[in-house]
Amino acid sequence: MATVRVLTGLAEQDLARELFNEVWPSDETQVTSNLLQALVHNGAYIAGAFVDGEIVAAALAFPGVDENKHLHLHSHMAAVKEKFRNLNIGRELKLHQREWALARGYQTITWTFDPLVRRNAKLNIVRLGVRIYDYFPDFYGEMPDALNANDPTDRVIAHWEISKDWSPTISGEAIPVALANVSGAPVQREVSGTSVLCYLPEDIIALRTDDAALASQWRYALRAQLHPRLSAGWQITGFTEDGAYIVTQSSTSTK
Repeated sequence: MATVRVLTGLAEQDLARELFNEVWPSDETQVTSNLLQALVHNGAYIAGAFVDGEIVAAALAFPGVDENKHLHLHSHMAAVKEKFRNLNIGRELKLHQREWALARGYQTITWTFDPLVRRNAKLNIVRLGVRIYDYFPDFYGEMPDALNANDPTDRVIAHWEISKDWSPTISGEAIPVALANVSGAPVQREVSGTSVLCYLPEDIIALRTDDAALASQWRYALRAQLHPRLSAGWQITGFTEDGAYIVTQSSTSTK
């Protein structure tokens, strides 16, 4: 069990910076010390998760305003060291962030994530209950870190209504498959209906190293299925046990 707490002072904030640089290695720092200090001094959230005194995860969030002038907390970075992943620490960090935000009057937390990363999709949709209705092709442009290099930075935005309970759909039975995973390769299908399934690869991060061409096929196939639908008002309303988004047509816009 990790202990999660807000990081105070430059030395503790640098623990988070160093962790971000470890998780996203590149020739540049992910966030400079002076910028992080300025953000925290002006209301940003920075917290770390510790196991036996070692920082193993960290998250950075700052205030944002949406197109409807609603204030929210935007979680820009959240990372867990590799050997501590799949131990529920990412969820603990998010729940700490939720309590911090509620205590300061926030109702919503948003963040971007790569829609091809299955473990993040499961955490965000199934375990936290976020809503997703935005898709942005190549949102950050080219990124030099090892995890994102040479891959378009397509992102969806998670909208977490932290003062409400929302249950995602888990079962995808009887829903047509618009994007299938056939022996590890993406296969797009013409389907109709008000809900469709879009499957993901087992591990896109490993696939980028093992077969960059196949990883690229997944990127563009998922974009072709999600981008037009979410732009037309559809939402991702669930995630199946076997790794597929449940994408559902919405009669009214929630934006």
